Amino acid sequence: MEKYLKATGREEVAILAAENKEHLRSDDEVYLHPEKFYDQLIEINLSELEPYINGPFTPDLATPISKMKDAIINNGWPSKIDVGLIGSCTNSSYEDISRAASVVKDAVNKKLTAKSEFTITPGSEQIRAISERDGYFEIFNKIGGKIFANACGSCIGQWSRDGAEKGQVNAIIHSFNRNFAKRADGNPNTHAFVASPEIVTALTIAGNLGFNPLTDKLFNSDGIEVMLEEPKGYDLPPKGFGTTLNNGYQKPAINGKDLKVSIDSQSDRLQYLLPFEEWNGFDFLNQPLLIKAKGKCTTDHISMAGTWLKYRGHLENISKNYMIGAVNYFNNETNCILNQLTSDYDTVPNVAMAYKLSGLSSIVVGEENFGEGSSREHAAMEPRFLNVKTVLVKSFARIHETNLKKQGILALTFVHKEDYEKIQENDTINVLGLKEFSPDQQIEIEINHSNGSSDKIMAKHSYNKAQIEWFKSGSALNLIRKSNK
Repeated sequence: MEKYLKATGREEVAILAAENKEHLRSDDEVYLHPEKFYDQLIEINLSELEPYINGPFTPDLATPISKMKDAIINNGWPSKIDVGLIGSCTNSSYEDISRAASVVKDAVNKKLTAKSEFTITPGSEQIRAISERDGYFEIFNKIGGKIFANACGSCIGQWSRDGAEKGQVNAIIHSFNRNFAKRADGNPNTHAFVASPEIVTALTIAGNLGFNPLTDKLFNSDGIEVMLEEPKGYDLPPKGFGTTLNNGYQKPAINGKDLKVSIDSQSDRLQYLLPFEEWNGFDFLNQPLLIKAKGKCTTDHISMAGTWLKYRGHLENISKNYMIGAVNYFNNETNCILNQLTSDYDTVPNVAMAYKLSGLSSIVVGEENFGEGSSREHAAMEPRFLNVKTVLVKSFARIHETNLKKQGILALTFVHKEDYEKIQENDTINVLGLKEFSPDQQIEIEINHSNGSSDKIMAKHSYNKAQIEWFKSGSALNLIRKSNK
């Protein structure tokens, strides 16, 4: 870290850290006897640790590379790799790029060609510039590598992948950290696997998911078996980070309050963002259940990326993708829920809007780690726009929970997780005692069933005093506006 800080022009930070290093580490007795200070002690022998490949459809499913051939057969996964992708915001440092380039350079020297399409997304404009300066792009081009813009791009499905609309079963491998169904290209049958940039590069050259570069050989253009060498790279660029950059930065206007933003009223991609309403001081009563989500519900299920992101400046339009990927507990289908006003089944956004136009707020119920995945604000702004006032789940992904709080939505978790089973399809739900809303105090939930019976359960929350003010003000942004007047 000290080397990195100095190399990036922040030597004063490195010096300050060095002067206070005794306060930035554990005490000596902790290092001597860690078992006395930690609940669990895990020892990892790095010399025995082999590369892993994660996926498909979740980063939680991890397979040692030596076991991938068996996993492919046992699970019926496609073995042919159509595309290998490295970079984006994750695994796209100078070291990552240089190590991947060393694999390509070795392959070219050994007369190997890439059996799969190969794309490279630098992690920043600076990484792009110095990677090009140091010749890595030229190396990638030798096996047909395509350099993408240093942006989210293919990680969130914003790339032109011909044929994805056909829905064919296929496999891709990338170094991005998200691989949920339909995320990469909108195709639910794309099996996306995750690995390090150098492993992705090696497998892209082989064109086969079961290839193990640690043990397996490949036939080159002369028909000779060759083996890829272990990748090598630089943690810091030998020529330094310095290069001419056009980072697009523009200084803010001196009198910014006097500026007006003009938006075409007919635009379907841009829309003025209006403040959300403040809390009216009353309990949330008669909220119809919008959806009871079953199983994993990530931010990709809540607010899909890909082609939808062209509407990210138009909250009303992008809200038409709200929860369309979530599985309805009651029919095991996606984007098909009961409209309690009509007793018909419709899409989640349509039903939510119907409730909103009828003056009703609604509630969403979910399971564990609700909101896992990319920390996109739209996954919290959309329900707020659609008048979803409460999200009640078994547990939250931390960032999504905070995003919901910032938008003025009441983010609650079951005190008793088994109470999730009490929620029925025709329920209306009351959230009581909000006038006494305070840190560490549980909230009473009344579940009213269509047969006239009801259940009362308790929910908990993690709001502190400042976050409760966000809720009362209607959003964190509302509170900022008020404080700046």
